[in-house]
Amino acid sequence: MSNTTPAASCSARTMSIIGIVLGVLAIFLLPIVLGPIGAALGFVANAKGDKPFGMYVGIGCIVATVAGIAIGAAIVASM
Repeated sequence: MSNTTPAASCSARTMSIIGIVLGVLAIFLLPIVLGPIGAALGFVANAKGDKPFGMYVGIGCIVATVAGIAIGAAIVASM
């Protein structure tokens, strides 16, 4: 057992949490920028060992990006 494994899983979980925050922000603010960054963090976290959660974050950020763009388009269209 190496000592780097817990640090890697801790950094993976941190990336997943940051990805969630960016995904939530992407719904309301700059979805075209924050959503893909959150998705990338989720998929990297998945590759680093946060297996089911990182994948869910990545997919959720993609969905949040599409939702944020749709909400923004609806707001602009209603003006």
